[in-house]
Amino acid sequence: MKQKFDLYAEALKTVDEYSMLDSERGVLVGYSGGADSSVLLHILGRVCRARGLDIHAVHVHHGIRGAEADRDAEFCREQCQKLGVPLTVRYADIPRLARDSGKGIEETAREYRYAAFAEIISQSESLTCIATAHNADDNAETVIFNLARGSGLGGLRGIPPVRTDSGVKVIRPLIGAAKSDILGYCEENGIEYIFDSTNDDTAYTRNYIRHEIIPSLRRMNPSVIDTVFRMSCSLRCDSDYIETQAKLFADSYVKKGKIKAEIIADAHEAIASRVISLMYSAAGGRSLERVHIKDVLKLAKNGKNGSSISLTGGVRAKIENGDLFFTNMPDTEVFEFQMELKPGINRFESPDFAIYVANGDISREDLQKDNETLQNIYKLSILMQVNSDKINRVLIARSRRDGDSYVFGGMTRKLKKLYNDRGISIERRMKTPVICDGEGIVWVPGFPAADRVKDDCKITLIYYYNGEENE
Repeated sequence: MKQKFDLYAEALKTVDEYSMLDSERGVLVGYSGGADSSVLLHILGRVCRARGLDIHAVHVHHGIRGAEADRDAEFCREQCQKLGVPLTVRYADIPRLARDSGKGIEETAREYRYAAFAEIISQSESLTCIATAHNADDNAETVIFNLARGSGLGGLRGIPPVRTDSGVKVIRPLIGAAKSDILGYCEENGIEYIFDSTNDDTAYTRNYIRHEIIPSLRRMNPSVIDTVFRMSCSLRCDSDYIETQAKLFADSYVKKGKIKAEIIADAHEAIASRVISLMYSAAGGRSLERVHIKDVLKLAKNGKNGSSISLTGGVRAKIENGDLFFTNMPDTEVFEFQMELKPGINRFESPDFAIYVANGDISREDLQKDNETLQNIYKLSILMQVNSDKINRVLIARSRRDGDSYVFGGMTRKLKKLYNDRGISIERRMKTPVICDGEGIVWVPGFPAADRVKDDCKITLIYYYNGEENE
């Protein structure tokens, strides 16, 4: 007879195996009201009571599903009251935040959640770590998603049982549990939970993987969730070892941010690629794709003094006196330009781009004809509409300046930080115009328009250019 699966015992084993609660005073549990987080709250409630730890729950209302989201928040309040667990509810307008940032809904929601969790932790004396309800099914979805994107070892590691986010420890006691075991625990223990209707929307990538890809894989291997979990654990162990060796290598050979090009060129690629990523991050970069790491290795092997390449995030890799190093200082042609924008086509020669201005005086036929002309010259374009009644005097297009900033989404944004966050190269920054009027910046192509010129759109601006956004 098959032994009954004890989810509580397995979760406790995971907690102890990864030292999740060692030296902790209290746990903040991310609580959506779904089956996963409801089980997590139930299990951690038992564990915390047994170990004398504080427990607190947080629910994030994303402002996406209207009355259903309101229902979720109220459900979480009722359940926490029954369990005697304090609850904090945070409200956010994720669709608006996503529009303002130019990021996707899922990415924006995740970033907001973890920022909210970290803020609550920072304001508490007793809460010292965050617990989320990621499980083995979530881990499999993440691995498949990363595999489809062509990820390396780092992405195939899956979801780590413990990690640090914004300086706060994040633990996942259910990471080894299958979704079916979690639902079984709910039934056995009479745990109520709610269902998020967006979980069935396969327009979301994760839902597509969950409802389409994994069922197909199960036909090949009914134990695919467990198999993927074991694989990611094994790869995480291998990756941790390689990361440790790469850091030892960097400690030995990277001096004052520089390493001999011949040393990095001769190193095993598994070590060299990680050392390059470490040096790039230290220079202010975010993350390097494999193609960029290959380019840096090629630069190191060439070893030509004075040679350099531009990378994302405004960082350059350079060779000087036999040393490879990274810098975020501009090393490119500086463009200085300024022109008043007139209705119709406005061509710039250095840098080469065009801005088309369309208002009530321009016919639809002229707009179509001019648009076709410009599309034959430039391969990329960005469109923005602004309110002509709110333009102060005339519009001009000028080169960027130190300290440039403007207000959109209710916040003042520094242009330098916007470019850094998007990983836009120095070359593209120099070539991208800043559209201004008498009061300041109206629009920067690639980002939203200033709040003060939105609504009742009467002027259309189209920016035409060649090249890639992150060249």
